[in-house]
Amino acid sequence: MALNLAEKKATLIEQYDDKYRLYQSFLAEIEHQITSILQTSQVVCNAITSRLKTRESLTEKIERKQNKYADLAEITDIAGVRIITYYAEDVDKVADIIESEFVVDKENSIDKRESLEPDRFGYCSVHYVVSMSEERTVLRECQAYKGMKCEIQIRSVLQHAWAEIEHDIGYKSEIAVPKEMRRSFSRLAGLLEIADREFNDIRRSLANYKEAATQKIQQDEFMDKEIDAVLVETIINTNPKVQQLGKYIASILNAKLKEQRDRGYIEATIRELGSLGVKTVRQLYSIIDDYYDTACYVATELLKDYISNKEEEVSPAIAVFYLEYAILLTERCTHKQIEQYLVRNDIGESEKLEETVKKLYRIGTAINKR
Repeated sequence: MALNLAEKKATLIEQYDDKYRLYQSFLAEIEHQITSILQTSQVVCNAITSRLKTRESLTEKIERKQNKYADLAEITDIAGVRIITYYAEDVDKVADIIESEFVVDKENSIDKRESLEPDRFGYCSVHYVVSMSEERTVLRECQAYKGMKCEIQIRSVLQHAWAEIEHDIGYKSEIAVPKEMRRSFSRLAGLLEIADREFNDIRRSLANYKEAATQKIQQDEFMDKEIDAVLVETIINTNPKVQQLGKYIASILNAKLKEQRDRGYIEATIRELGSLGVKTVRQLYSIIDDYYDTACYVATELLKDYISNKEEEVSPAIAVFYLEYAILLTERCTHKQIEQYLVRNDIGESEKLEETVKKLYRIGTAINKR
């Protein structure tokens, strides 16, 4: 005897209650696997989030779909993971990874970007329904998840922004939007699509610029360029004197040089160099050659009483920082000028400002007597 809708709903909800904790652990494992896989693949994402369909949401879906589901396993979006990339082109990279690492239910998966008609508005994402591969479900910790399915959505930040605003407004299809507003929606969707493509192009151009800078930094076409983060970082990474100075300062501090570059530190370095009149690649190379020995002396004198209680890490840009000190102190600066430089560039701890100024002034006096 066939069950009526109310009986089916009761059966499905009972199954959901029985398997709720299993779905929780399944979802946590899927999210963990995705996070680990993407980190290993060096794909940087804006966010990876997960959600388990609530009892109320499941009940509403069962009622809306009428007699579609006979068993809880047929409902493929109880567990859900959303992956938000920074760039639209990374959506495809993540999609390829998901397809290679999980078993994809092609029948219930869709790339909504392909289903969008040219004259329609709206932003769509890639939706997969997946289960764990056999290689994973033979592992003891994953055996209980065999056959369970999870929905994975992949979209860019701008696609996500569109979807969230669209959801907030409450109109999810063109026919639901008042006619006089459709053109506004269409224009906005077009602008977001252009923005996604422009961000992709900017990233590619920046990567090409970095590669060119690494190969040609000392050629004429770069020597008279105004310094920027890419050029300063390239010089720090490639100039033997800068690297040697960085290692020397790190040894005094009993610290290690960071392998990962600190972009905020690089940007601060550019501002400090600018305040000292160093604005081009040629000028930066010149101060490296002219002030290297003085920078070593400043580091030795300024840090000779430094006591480290733990092993620290310092940015390789610290070498340029001490070259800046060398320039400043060679100019026979007064106490006031040294203080203004430190305050203007937000250098050091405010409670130790007076002490630092006095130390630097004494060092500067000694430099100019040499």
